[in-house]
Amino acid sequence: MLDLSEANSYSLGKSDAHQEDTPSPDLITDPVDVLRESAPSEDADGNPIWPQPERKESSRKRHPNCSQPPRRSIAKPFAPRPSRQETERRIAEAQLWIAQRLPLIEIRDNAARNWGITNTKTVSRYLALARERMVEELISNRLQHQAEQIFALNELARRAMDKEQFNAAVGAYRVIAEIGGMLRAPLKAPENRP
Repeated sequence: MLDLSEANSYSLGKSDAHQEDTPSPDLITDPVDVLRESAPSEDADGNPIWPQPERKESSRKRHPNCSQPPRRSIAKPFAPRPSRQETERRIAEAQLWIAQRLPLIEIRDNAARNWGITNTKTVSRYLALARERMVEELISNRLQHQAEQIFALNELARRAMDKEQFNAAVGAYRVIAEIGGMLRAPLKAPENRP
């Protein structure tokens, strides 16, 4: 917008080199622009009435409810978009379900009950991401996972010995030896070797 002094300087042919770059505080708005931006009509109270955008008529007939936004129902309310923290929690829960080897139908039921998700593609995306994370964690933290498994197996062997289940204890110690690299393969008797 130009103030009146700028408009006069332009009309008189003066240069604008002496004009400031910042507009002066006494700017007068152009009444033509005000009229151009005003509503074309008003209601009885003087409030502006803005025109509705014109809708294109398509040659294809549509159902009258198709232009309506989806409505919430009592049976199936919209689930709000989860936050990043909630998404991470869901991925961790999906990792737990995968580790427990739950059937897919139970995982879908749990997702519907815990997360409010009934779309099978969304559940499949969570499961795929959980599997990817499990592989990444196993590769990047291999020593940590080995240590966790060894301590868990030591606890299992201790409980088995307390219950006098010595075969289970020996099996746990054998797996510990395999994880630790002390035992590579079952020992064969010398006469069975080729």
